[in-house]
Amino acid sequence: MLELNKIHCMDCLEGLKQIEDNSIDLIVIDPPYNIKKDSWDDIKNYEEWMKKVILELQRVLKDNGSFYMFHSEMEVVADFMNFLKNETIFIFRQFIVWNKRFDGSPRKGFLDGFVVPDMLRNYQQMAEYILFYTFQDETGLSKIMGNCVYPIQDYIRSEIIRAKGKIVLKEINQVLGTATNGGGVASACLSLDKTCPAMITEEHYLILRDWLNDRKEYEYLRKEYEYLRKEYEDLRFTFNNQKTHHSVWNYDIENKIGHATPKPLDLIKNIILHSSKEGQVVLDCFMGSGTTALACKQLGRKFIGFEISPEYCKIANKRLAQEVLI
Repeated sequence: MLELNKIHCMDCLEGLKQIEDNSIDLIVIDPPYNIKKDSWDDIKNYEEWMKKVILELQRVLKDNGSFYMFHSEMEVVADFMNFLKNETIFIFRQFIVWNKRFDGSPRKGFLDGFVVPDMLRNYQQMAEYILFYTFQDETGLSKIMGNCVYPIQDYIRSEIIRAKGKIVLKEINQVLGTATNGGGVASACLSLDKTCPAMITEEHYLILRDWLNDRKEYEYLRKEYEYLRKEYEDLRFTFNNQKTHHSVWNYDIENKIGHATPKPLDLIKNIILHSSKEGQVVLDCFMGSGTTALACKQLGRKFIGFEISPEYCKIANKRLAQEVLI
């Protein structure tokens, strides 16, 4: 693993090769859009190059990790989404719109000037887009069944068989006070016919423990429920609902800070708050002026950053070194 909490001044593909498989908790990238904003934004065979980057990101991201990517060119976004769907194991979660022109923004008056000219023949673009992916589906179970849910199911089933000799779903439902026709909670959590068994609740787990431990000479279901739940939750992708955002985000344009296209610090912090925990590792392989690194420093996350431009690395490290964070 490369040194943490450092912006490495190097090509991102070379840097990514030095990161271990399945080691990153969250990836946030704002790659070049190839719209010639600067010399670094004019890349030959751009889409093929970006696909190589995405495949490396797939390799280094943990099974319960999350991936966010910025872009502004819709046709290119569509191509990337098709690639992600058909040639990677990433699962689409959300298409987020960063709205730059909104009521209440101190920059709205400035942006209003771009939509009033009579010669316009199209709608003026005042937004960028953020793609949000994980390796897991809506429930967060698709990648962890073998690692967690099935072993928990096996553990509870083996304890019931050890205590009672066999599993009778109808009997278990009667004990739990749920449906007694062979379906219900017992079937959802314990049936071997379920391709996606449910995680048993603490209430039902404790009822089963009391039922199995009616004979004092034995002790069944010794594992504490919190241990099982933590094992289960830690393997799901992180989403700390801040109860503040839907799929359109209003953030002001950031001051240039020596970079042509910096992202708002608060926007990046919002992603980090939603999709990582304190102490986890965030990767940004297009670090630019260091906004992701600064956000991680303020929020108690570790980071790995790559930036090919020595000038931008200098700007980013200066921001990180400031005693008063901005």
